[in-house]
Amino acid sequence: MKNIAGTINEVAGAFVTLIKGLVVAAIFANILFTTTFDPVGGIVDLVNAFLGGGLAGLLGLMVFASFSK
Repeated sequence: MKNIAGTINEVAGAFVTLIKGLVVAAIFANILFTTTFDPVGGIVDLVNAFLGGGLAGLLGLMVFASFSK
């Protein structure tokens, strides 16, 4: 059972690393080329959605950010 949990943890870590790399690549592509895709605007909208919820939204943002460690 411990081996299965370790495998799931490794796969999830690899998936998160892949997503982070794709976000960084999308941001650099948006800086270099004019595209209709706006990753920075999406991140800003996500943060504004959390902050628009008042204290509960701020706490939700803190919990969400704690998962990225």
